[in-house]
Amino acid sequence: MKKLLLLPALLLLVSAVATAQCNGRYYDELFSVKSTSNIPFGRNAEFDGDSIDLLMNVYEPDGDNFARRPLLVFAFGGSFTAGTRFSPDILTLCDRFAKRGYVTATIDYRLGFEDGNDSDTNQFKALIRGIQDMKAALRFFYKDAATVNDYRIDTTQIFCGGVSAGGFIALNHGYFKDSIFTNPPPDWVQGAYDEVGGIEGQSGNPGYSTKVKGVINLCGALADTLWIQPTDPVLVSVHGTADDLVAYTQDTTSVEGMLMGSGLIHIRANNVGLPNHLHSFTGAGHVPFILPIPFIPPASQYMDSTIWTVRDFLFQHVECDTATVSGVEDKSWSLPDMVVYPNPATNNIAISLNQIAEELRLIVYDIRGKQITEYTIGQNNNSLILSAHNLGKGIFLLLLKDKEGSVLRVKKLVIN
Repeated sequence: MKKLLLLPALLLLVSAVATAQCNGRYYDELFSVKSTSNIPFGRNAEFDGDSIDLLMNVYEPDGDNFARRPLLVFAFGGSFTAGTRFSPDILTLCDRFAKRGYVTATIDYRLGFEDGNDSDTNQFKALIRGIQDMKAALRFFYKDAATVNDYRIDTTQIFCGGVSAGGFIALNHGYFKDSIFTNPPPDWVQGAYDEVGGIEGQSGNPGYSTKVKGVINLCGALADTLWIQPTDPVLVSVHGTADDLVAYTQDTTSVEGMLMGSGLIHIRANNVGLPNHLHSFTGAGHVPFILPIPFIPPASQYMDSTIWTVRDFLFQHVECDTATVSGVEDKSWSLPDMVVYPNPATNNIAISLNQIAEELRLIVYDIRGKQITEYTIGQNNNSLILSAHNLGKGIFLLLLKDKEGSVLRVKKLVIN
């Protein structure tokens, strides 16, 4: 009970700290998003020997004038046989974090197994090909930063992440070590590893770094948690405790065998002192924020929790470099500022806005993601009063949207 009573205060504390740093950048949704699709970053041979171009989509905070910006690179899920960089869950993640000031990217990686056989050997080779392609994408941004600097990436603040199979790619990129094993690997591992060209691969942009500051693991696993060391990239994870595809702890009966899920990864990271956080979806199965559709409950609620978990963790580890690019107007500061007072509240709550250039919508959601009510705020009426009695006790989310539906501001409201 005490933990439940402390939750509102904790959320308010996190929100207050976030607002103080960089005016809420990297925490609040301050920007609209500029996207560029089908950017080539590499080329390599698939499992059948045919070479394909590797493409990515990049999402940037529109009007952001910071000279150095953090980067999140995501890989989609699909058991190494299906999926696309246009997967709705990945697009949602890219969009929501670009609105917070990150540059985000969703990448291709090579899919498929030799002869359609999902043996341990072929799954391992598919994983290595995926890691190679992730590394090519990371090198692409290091190369850009060292040359034309189109994306203005702070190379000390690059994070790689992924969903399911993409989580395997991100985790193994961050922690795999070919010299450390709890138990000797099977005999076939070295041959398969050499056959696909090792973990660095030749997918593109040779000569540049692939170092990341952190890993975003969304329902992935590792073959050996002993790989995790105190100086490795920081880690944030989400995982369903009833995941029957990628086990939350360990599954020794599946074809993958002996994989160690986020629960065991979290324990190992804690034991060695690696900064990390795990959000467990109690009773949920595999990637609950995807199925059936990520935009309606219950998947939308799992997606919201995923975004907030990753947001809060990254915010603790991202530095705010306030150096700016001359001649670029920073649109984040021209967005309406929304003041909610008092918060927490017991009676009426006053909400006021400034810099209103058009009619806006204020939508109130409860903690489960259900819409409670909606208000219209215009240029001639930039404030309103909410009744705590009508809303009831609890934690609420206030979303300020423009007429196109873009989220301009997000605030938490606590009613005691």
